[in-house]
Formats: sequence, structure tokens, C-alpha cells
Amino acid sequence: MTSIPKNITDSRNDDDRVSVVEINGYLFGIDILRSKEVFPLPRITPVPNTRADIIGVFNHRGEIYPLLDISPILGLQSKTIQATDMVILLEGGDGSVGIVTDRIHGVRLIPPGSIKSPRGTIPKTMMEYVSGMTSDRAADILMLNVERLVSALNAGVPF
Repeated sequence: MTSIPKNITDSRNDDDRVSVVEINGYLFGIDILRSKEVFPLPRITPVPNTRADIIGVFNHRGEIYPLLDISPILGLQSKTIQATDMVILLEGGDGSVGIVTDRIHGVRLIPPGSIKSPRGTIPKTMMEYVSGMTSDRAADILMLNVERLVSALNAGVPF
């Protein structure tokens, strides 16, 4: 179980600190202030009669959270859950949810001036949930709008 560092000491204080996760071949950046924790796939309890993107619920430190596959929301093929998957617990204005990821690529420092518009480079279905993009180590990182994503995930869904 790994906590995401909330305070990384670095002389570049203006840089954004993001957790970089991989989902279905895409790299996504998540503001570390919106990510509570990263941990291996927990024991999942399925919830009958829920949306397809809701994998189930899990208990983490005495709290029950929904576990979601955000791939369909982003217009990607649904993820096949594997034992090596990781969970990142996200905090949004509407609550906390766990999302399943293929891999965690660590925390990156992203200079704010390097974030540009993703228009024309990503599928239209992602546009609502991606606030920008940057390149790092020859790969594009799509910056997730966690507030919008968590609101969409929680909209009208009783957990």
C-alpha cells in the first residue's frame, strides 16, 4: 500500500504535481491533491443492478468506496480486470471513488506552461473529462478533470 506524497520538496514550486496512471494504453495525469492513495486491487464485492462501469464496492480502512472502470466514460473499451491492476482513490466535491488502472507510472512535476489544449489529438468522448495535455518522456499525458469525472461518476448513482 503506497500513499501518494502530498508534499514533494523541489525547487520548482510552480510545477504541478500529478500522478501518472495508465488506462487502456493512455497515460492520464491526476492532480495529487485529488488523489488520496494508491494500492493494489482489493477484494471487490459486486453490486447487482448497477451501471456497467461500476465494478463493485470495496472496504478500505473501514470505509466503503465504489470501484469504477472509467474507460467507457472516456469512450474507451471496458477494462478487463486483472490481479496486477492498481486502484487510485480520488477525491472530488461529490465524494470519493476508486478507479482501476493498468499501471501507476509515479508522480511527475509538470510545468504549467507545458500544458496545452488536447483538441484534435484525443477522441471527442474524452474532451469533457480532459483539461489539457502535456508530453513527458516522449509520451502524451492527458490531464484528467477529476471534479468533472467524479461528478459524472456519482450522478444519480446510489452507492
